[in-house]
Amino acid sequence: MTGPLLAQSFVDLTEVRRAQRPYSSVLEIEAGAIGTMAKDEDTTVGLENDLSWDGHLYYRDDAFGQGRNLLEGYAGRDGIYLGLADGSLVGDDTTSRLEFRARPWQFYRDAYYRGGSLVPNGFYEGSDYEAYAGFGREAQPGLYVELGPFYRKNKFSESDLATPGFAIPEDYDAYGGRLYLEQGNLQMDRRRGMPQEGYVLTLCGEREWNDSSGSIGSPGFTTELPSAVWRARGRLEWYIPSSDDATWEVFARGGWQDSTDRVQNFEAQRPLGDQWGDAQIRLRINFGDTVTLAPFVHGQYSHVSSDDPTAEDRKFFFGGGADAYLHMSDSISLHAYYSYLDNENRPSIRIDQDVHGEHMFFLGMLVRFGAQRQ
Repeated sequence: MTGPLLAQSFVDLTEVRRAQRPYSSVLEIEAGAIGTMAKDEDTTVGLENDLSWDGHLYYRDDAFGQGRNLLEGYAGRDGIYLGLADGSLVGDDTTSRLEFRARPWQFYRDAYYRGGSLVPNGFYEGSDYEAYAGFGREAQPGLYVELGPFYRKNKFSESDLATPGFAIPEDYDAYGGRLYLEQGNLQMDRRRGMPQEGYVLTLCGEREWNDSSGSIGSPGFTTELPSAVWRARGRLEWYIPSSDDATWEVFARGGWQDSTDRVQNFEAQRPLGDQWGDAQIRLRINFGDTVTLAPFVHGQYSHVSSDDPTAEDRKFFFGGGADAYLHMSDSISLHAYYSYLDNENRPSIRIDQDVHGEHMFFLGMLVRFGAQRQ
């Protein structure tokens, strides 16, 4: 039987509130090699040809404790997550959720675009650690609403790519409230354990207050982080069956954030700016129960403000690639992907250095232990 494409990410677990999974319990380990290639190498801004190790660890148990609790844990290059959802603590069909979120290996690229190049104001590193408590219930069939407070600690440090004279943010604490709205109706292919038809749309809005102090930026372009900021973001996954062995997939994320939030507007793992979008259109093809291939086209949008009159405020980027699995059994799969995007701002492939490029590729193995089907 085909192993389901269960590979998680930090964003999947922190953004989607009630994701359908093929397994009620599983321990999943993926490990392999990740690489990047730059069209034009420039080590002063991290554009390099390089190889590194990559992978993740994921655990799920939807019968934890008294039998109604869901326990999930994740650790990977993009972050660490631990969550416990309880359907009986509050009662009255309300789900309570406690989460710990950490991103120990963050990179920030305070920069703007000129032509096809990313021009740095200053690059630096950081980490954040957050606790969140949410309370949610169905407002109507298929529509889930969740609201809760969060508290986060932010730390920053100099990078190997530091620009002389650029003042990095001082460490600060933040707290606020977060509201989720999620509408979904997925149908799973029980034989393969993959989504077959339907969609999940998640919208999130948050208000944050912080105790930041000091200036950020280079001489002539310094700002202070305001004491309060707002953010809105959304995520869509949509599956459209084409045949018994082929399914169209649409994955999209986007955000609109306070333009004065100079820290989170320049996180390097997503498109830069106070308005951004990232979307893929994929065709997932199953060759029997052994091979799954998903070629895709990829697009991004960034709106970045700058005081440089030669800067381009709005930029669109395009590319594509393919994602493939070779299923050796229900518990072991080989995983490979390649992607290209004409954007110099791509996620770093390392946790100790900010190394990135327009081309990215991965080859690894995915193994599952103690998997129990839903």
